[in-house]
Amino acid sequence: MKVLIWQTAYLGDVILTTPLIRTVREELSASKITFVGRPFIEELFSGWDIELIPFNKGFLESFKIVRKIKDHDVAVVPHRSLRTALIIMTSRIPVRVGFDRSEFPSAFTHRVEHRWNMHEVDRNLELLKPLGVSKFIRDTYLPLSDEEKDKTLTGFGLKDEEYIVINPFSNFPLKEPDPGLWLDLIDLLYPLRVVITGVARDRERSKEFEKKKGVLNLTGKTSLRELMAVISGAKLLISCDSSPVHIAGALGTPAVTLYTSTSPDYGFYPLRGSYIVNPAPCSPCSPNPKRCPRGTLECRYSLRSQAVFQSIKKFL
Repeated sequence: MKVLIWQTAYLGDVILTTPLIRTVREELSASKITFVGRPFIEELFSGWDIELIPFNKGFLESFKIVRKIKDHDVAVVPHRSLRTALIIMTSRIPVRVGFDRSEFPSAFTHRVEHRWNMHEVDRNLELLKPLGVSKFIRDTYLPLSDEEKDKTLTGFGLKDEEYIVINPFSNFPLKEPDPGLWLDLIDLLYPLRVVITGVARDRERSKEFEKKKGVLNLTGKTSLRELMAVISGAKLLISCDSSPVHIAGALGTPAVTLYTSTSPDYGFYPLRGSYIVNPAPCSPCSPNPKRCPRGTLECRYSLRSQAVFQSIKKFL
C-alpha cells in the first residue's frame, strides 16, 4: 500500500502530523509513505526515511504535482484548503480521507468530522479511523542525531551550559505578548542563561533583548536544524503560540505557551509542558488572528511576568 500524507500549512502544523506518519508506518505497514509539504520539509525531516515532495503552491506546480502523487493508493489530508482538495481529487487516488471542514469536502471519498477542543495530534489521527486504524502513536518526532546536536551547541557556546529558550515571535503579531513581559521575565530568570530565538525578519526587534544580562540572541542566526538542536538542549522553552513549542515537544524539551488572542481550546498546546491562558475577556478570538476585532490589543498586555514566572518555576 502506498500512502500519501498532505500538509502544506505552517511549520508547527507539519510537526503535529508526525504521529500520523508514524502510525501509518506501524499500523498500515505501508510499502511507501510520501509526505507533501512546503519546501522546509526537506530540512525538517532530513534523515527520516520517508519520501518528501516539497510544494511551493505555484499555479503550474499544482498541475505538475498531480503526476507525482497519482500512483498512491491512499491519501490522508489534514490540510483543509480548496487548492489541496482540488489537487487530491484530480489525482484520482482511490481512497481520499479529509476533514468535513475542508473548503471542498466533496473531493474526499471519506470525510471525518473536524472538531475543536481536542489536540491537533488527535484530530489528525482521527483521519485514520476510516482506514480501520484504532491504535495510535501520539508522540511527535523529529530526526536529530546526537552528533548534530553537539556540533550546533558547541558552535553557539552552549554545549555545557544550562539555559532556557525564549521565543517571543510569531507569524501572527496578535499571538505575541507585549515585549515588556519578556524583558521582565528575563530579569526574573537571571542568573540562568536565556537564549532568544526567532527568524531573520525579527532580528531588528530582538535587539532590545541583548541589553539584558545573560542573554544570547540567536534571532535570525540559526538554520531550522540549528534551531532544533538549540531547543533540544534547553532546560525549558517559553514561547508564544508558535512552532518552536512543537519543535520542543518533538525533541523532548518541556514548553510553556503564553496565550494572547488564541487558546489551548484550538488544540495546539504543548504535549510536554504547560500553558497559561490569557485573562482578557475577549480572548480567544481566532486560531490565526490577523487583526484585533475590538481594536484594543488587550490580550497582548494582559499577562503578568510574575504570574508567568510562578507558573514556570516547577520546570526550573
